[in-house]
Amino acid sequence: MPPESTYVEPLTKRNVINKSQLDARCKAGEILIVVNHKVYKLDKWIKHHPGGQLAIRHCIGRDCTDEVKALHPDYVLEKKIKYFEIADYLPRESDPDFEPLLLSNKKSKEDVFAAQEAQISTAYNQLEQRLRADHLFETNYINYAWEFARYLTLFTMAIVLNLYGTCTMHYMASALCLAMFWHQISFFAHDAGHNSISHNLQIDNGIGIFLADFLGGLSIGWWKKSHYVHHIVTNHPIHDPDIQHLPFFAVTTRIFKGFFSTYHQKEMVFDRAAQFFVSYQHYLYYPIMMMGRFNLYVQSMQFLMFEPVYPYRKQEIVGLTVYWIWYPYFLMQLPTWNMVFAYVMISHMFTFMLHIQITLSHFGMSTEDLGEHESFAAKMLRTTMDVDCPLWLDWFHGGLQFQAIHHLFPRMPRHNLRMAQPYVREFCEEVGLTYHIYGFAKGNSIVYSALKDVADQVGFFVEVAKHEAKEFIDAQKIVLPTEEAKKDL
Repeated sequence: MPPESTYVEPLTKRNVINKSQLDARCKAGEILIVVNHKVYKLDKWIKHHPGGQLAIRHCIGRDCTDEVKALHPDYVLEKKIKYFEIADYLPRESDPDFEPLLLSNKKSKEDVFAAQEAQISTAYNQLEQRLRADHLFETNYINYAWEFARYLTLFTMAIVLNLYGTCTMHYMASALCLAMFWHQISFFAHDAGHNSISHNLQIDNGIGIFLADFLGGLSIGWWKKSHYVHHIVTNHPIHDPDIQHLPFFAVTTRIFKGFFSTYHQKEMVFDRAAQFFVSYQHYLYYPIMMMGRFNLYVQSMQFLMFEPVYPYRKQEIVGLTVYWIWYPYFLMQLPTWNMVFAYVMISHMFTFMLHIQITLSHFGMSTEDLGEHESFAAKMLRTTMDVDCPLWLDWFHGGLQFQAIHHLFPRMPRHNLRMAQPYVREFCEEVGLTYHIYGFAKGNSIVYSALKDVADQVGFFVEVAKHEAKEFIDAQKIVLPTEEAKKDL
């Protein structure tokens, strides 16, 4: 657990700051965020944040009450972290000064937008209270008993078919069972990462490390660092790592000019390799998804190598070590090297459905940045789609079919997401937001069309870039060397 900072004396006038002072302090380098009308100072604590530093840095200097409440249990805000009381600040919720803005023609469009978003935020908090009153944030452990039975069955079948198999069909069936096992436990690890199983940080961390690291070879810490940022800046091309996949994918033409990724801390360049792959990305989508698990191994190892302050680093290193002992030993039971290769490829490639389920909810959605005044709820519903499926298929999608609802309430146990759906539909009708939900086939079609639309514009972008380069050269009167001169050089 991160250490608690020293508790300050009861608030006095010198602890009160206004909005302009808040902005000035943040520009000077202080890490201050606004939650529930308090300004929290996190300069010393930020490096201990279990969700990584970037999740906090995206909230500096602004009211992130909804984000913090959505992603953290209540006791987090009760910790003795030094804070300043706010004086002159316009919060996004429950402020009576917002209402007159809607009736005044003298206010700017930004003021009206802020007022509307504040009303959405208020309605969103009322929705959360209703869901809590109806016990939808409480875990029904019988659901997880059924989940555990399914995991155990798949893993046992993989072992039995591997050890006692007598033909290629048995071994390949074992590989498929292992792929399905990894696919299914990812949902359980996802719940643990969001602290929505036991709602106890230590217990859920233990569950996540056991499932992700020991059994799957993936770092739950890396996933949390990436995923929490994704939940705060969903579908933002510059900030959200879940849509930053150059050179293979570009979900918006804004990426064509290149950008500096705040998550990866490097320039993402739209070079010739990117131009080639993105030109065919709608065709390459499914094949590349089949290779996704290999990339997760690399990301996990890099995280544990270069994140020394991560509090569960040693436990995860042990977990990955155990995985890379038992899985190769498991493979060595196969009769030939060709069979080993086929087993590795099938067991990994057939987890592609998980990567499709994850990207399906975002690749075809909005990537615009509507500014800091956009409410958390509006942003989540604008950038995320749900997948409509029958009740009997919920086990297969593992809660990822309710991504929009999950983004609104990340700590809600996923077995309750379907029950929350009518509430969310009513909320969207009340505040005038669109609840995007499509069938699985329609969702895939939307993603394919979105990828194709971007791919079709690559050629046009390249031609424009060449034309602009030529105009620049002409304007500067730059004389290019002739072919004969080049030979002399």
